[in-house]
Amino acid sequence: MEQVLGRASIRRIGVLTFPIFEFVAGDGTHDEEVLARLGRDGWFRTYFGRGRRVELPDGTPWRVTAVGSGRYVEPRVTAGTGKLATAGSIGKRSYGINGRDYAYHLYPTTTAALRKPTWLLRQHDTYLATLSSRSMEAHHPVPLAAALLCFTLIKYGLPGDGNLGIPKLNWT
Repeated sequence: MEQVLGRASIRRIGVLTFPIFEFVAGDGTHDEEVLARLGRDGWFRTYFGRGRRVELPDGTPWRVTAVGSGRYVEPRVTAGTGKLATAGSIGKRSYGINGRDYAYHLYPTTTAALRKPTWLLRQHDTYLATLSSRSMEAHHPVPLAAALLCFTLIKYGLPGDGNLGIPKLNWT
């Protein structure tokens, strides 16, 4: 499976047609390696629609979709060969990301009071990567499917994980 190591970021390259974003490995110079091309993103599209289209450099299609599990709708990355990675809640704004050969824990390290939070990806006692909303610094190899799920969880969380801003009706 494809791995992310070092600095990587998501950058916008298009407006209407696929691809809209690229997930690239590199430090911002011109010789960046494209890890994946990404389609349109959106909360409703990811959790209740067809999902986000992903295409690897060799042309292999993936999709970031969701499936119902318990009281949550959980995101996952799928390919033609089956499920590559799935995520679930293990606490408020704390997530478990599982694949065939790995199990990671993603959680925020700072509060979002004045700035966007920083997130850590951990396997047991080993810190694998530090993430923000559009970039990551991987100190150890991280599977590409897990990295894509991290960005989805950072941006949208899970439906039912927190307050979605839906007004409550109290009948008294």
